[in-house]
Amino acid sequence: MRMRNLILVSIVAACGAILSAGCGSDGDKTLATVNGYDITADEFANYISGLKYPYTSAQDEFDKKRAILDTLIIERLMIQAAYDKGIDKLDEVNRLVLANKDKFLLDGLYKTHVRDRIDVTDAELHDFYNKLRYRIRASHIVVSDKDTADMLVDKILAGENFGNLAYQYSEDPQAKRNRGDLGYFTWGAMVEEFQEAAFNMEPGQVSPPVKSRFGYHIIKLVDKSENPEWGSFDAVRSQISDRIRSQKHGELSRLYFDSIKAKYPITLDTATLDYLEHKRTNMYPPQVLATLPNNDFDLEQLDRSERELVLATWDGGQMTLYGYLARAREMLHPQVRPTFTDYDSVAAMIFQLNAQDILVREAIKEDIENTPYFMKKIQFFRELNMADIFKMDSMPQPPTPNEGQLRMYYDKHPEEFTDPAKIHIYEILVSDEMLANKLAREIKSLTQFKQMAEKYTERPAKRGTNGDLDYIEKKWFPEVFDAAWSTPVGQLGGPVPTVGRYSIFWVVDKIKPALKDYLGLKGQIQAKLIKDQRRMAFEKWVLQTESESSISVNEDVLWGMIDTNAYASTDSTTTEG
Repeated sequence: MRMRNLILVSIVAACGAILSAGCGSDGDKTLATVNGYDITADEFANYISGLKYPYTSAQDEFDKKRAILDTLIIERLMIQAAYDKGIDKLDEVNRLVLANKDKFLLDGLYKTHVRDRIDVTDAELHDFYNKLRYRIRASHIVVSDKDTADMLVDKILAGENFGNLAYQYSEDPQAKRNRGDLGYFTWGAMVEEFQEAAFNMEPGQVSPPVKSRFGYHIIKLVDKSENPEWGSFDAVRSQISDRIRSQKHGELSRLYFDSIKAKYPITLDTATLDYLEHKRTNMYPPQVLATLPNNDFDLEQLDRSERELVLATWDGGQMTLYGYLARAREMLHPQVRPTFTDYDSVAAMIFQLNAQDILVREAIKEDIENTPYFMKKIQFFRELNMADIFKMDSMPQPPTPNEGQLRMYYDKHPEEFTDPAKIHIYEILVSDEMLANKLAREIKSLTQFKQMAEKYTERPAKRGTNGDLDYIEKKWFPEVFDAAWSTPVGQLGGPVPTVGRYSIFWVVDKIKPALKDYLGLKGQIQAKLIKDQRRMAFEKWVLQTESESSISVNEDVLWGMIDTNAYASTDSTTTEG
């Protein structure tokens, strides 16, 4: 559910990131060949899975992906050189692979149980598109139990104000601010049960309680109208597909985690928690005890045998009392930690804290590490690390820059080592040009300026500081800075048009540009020169190695990986390379 104003603390949300490794394609077409090695569409998709570039057109997407393919080709050249150097046999490589093995096991588990089960049909795309024709505005109240929801419906039908009831009863954290108003939204923005009910209502209608994983909702439809952003199907097809996939991903992930929770139930030793609560009660006087949270404990007060008490067990694992208290303190906000007497919540939290280990165990039981997908992923990871080691340790290292070179660079690039000019100003920013001119004429002192700033300025969070912008640089507010630099200290300047509004300001102080001292910069300059030298040495190696290698690229395959329909309404680029 979009629920900008509803927060769910759940095991699924906490564990979702664990199984969010990037997705690839199953394409085995060859994108490029490097000295006999075929870079496939699948390998390329895996390589770019974590990159989120904004593309303006099909040609722009092709150009950016073509540049990434060039990078992957260079990586392959380094990998081949690393094999020639015997880097694949280094213990360091094996340690790196072993340290990251779990994340690839989780990725394989995710692929098997979630990603491979996500499919979007043409019928689903067209159905979703048709539902985008309308937008609605709704308010809601969400509560955790049906009895309260039924009671609220009765109150609303009896004439009580919906917004006031949302303010009083809703468990949506934002209800205190918006009184349940969700604003306008289109299909796909809410959880299925909520939107199915809301989009089938008429303005003014109030729903019976609607159950979702967030609780019980009472929905009031405020308005329903044509969606002003409803475009052609081809223009939005790609975005719709992404939204449907995202919804299916969330649902499949939740179903899978429910199955894992059922398969690995947490057996809690409640006697251990009772003992801890008893010890806590006897440690402090009642007056002190009343001020202490009963979801935390001073670890220093546990002796060795107490620390090793087993608090919970599950298939293949266990957690000691000390382990739970230490990890809960480290990873969970105090408000989230369950009390020691809430056994169910403690068990749920233990599952959450150990979810990754449990999922890794499940992956091992399913023999994920012997699947072609896992072996390909782990091998590629191994080779990328080999390439990094080769680049760091096997490239020719240029000599360290001497004192003369450092000083020469400092003298030739003063702009890199100069603190920029700064101006301390107070400002009033308003949308009304007439008001800006009026204030500029009437304000005669800084004291008066501060009073007017507190009353009128529209710059966020600056009314409470009387419009004080402190010392600003030109890159932050270029129009205001230029005008203020030409205004004497102690005087008012403006109005200056800026981002659709008008700025008047009072200049308090100016600091001229200042060149930093060379001695304090030597280390920084040396590091930059070494970095530049290594970059140039690497570029030279690449050019030399490419000239000695056999490299071919199939751009038609790369074009085939691009959804040109996503740009159909704005892009006339053909796919002929």
